[in-house]
Amino acid sequence: MADPRKNRTYNENKVVTILGPGTMLRGDLQCGGTIRVEGVVYGDVTSGDSVVLLESGRIQGNVTAGQIIVGGEVVGNVSAVERIEITVKGRVVGDMTAPRISIHEGVLFEGRCTMKPGPDPALSGTEAPVTA
Repeated sequence: MADPRKNRTYNENKVVTILGPGTMLRGDLQCGGTIRVEGVVYGDVTSGDSVVLLESGRIQGNVTAGQIIVGGEVVGNVSAVERIEITVKGRVVGDMTAPRISIHEGVLFEGRCTMKPGPDPALSGTEAPVTA
């Protein structure tokens, strides 16, 4: 059986949800499409597509998505199905898990980095069967 994650295409340019500059959210944020964060989130952020955190953005909580681009600050674990990119001004304090990880020179990163497939946000709340 083919892995459905292999056929999925992520598009950080097709933004569905925007948390604008000067906006603060206390609580978890979930969306099936791309989330662009320019404000502050105190809680977990989950997207079925992409999470794009701009320089002015800050997330204090875990981030889970198909792909994640960090230009601001994340204090929490970051897990992607496809890839994580930390841009020049990005900062991550927490563990990262993804098959592909790109960290630009000069980035602040404090935590563990594991390059393996991350959880599929579409399957959140379900666990894969364990085979021996």
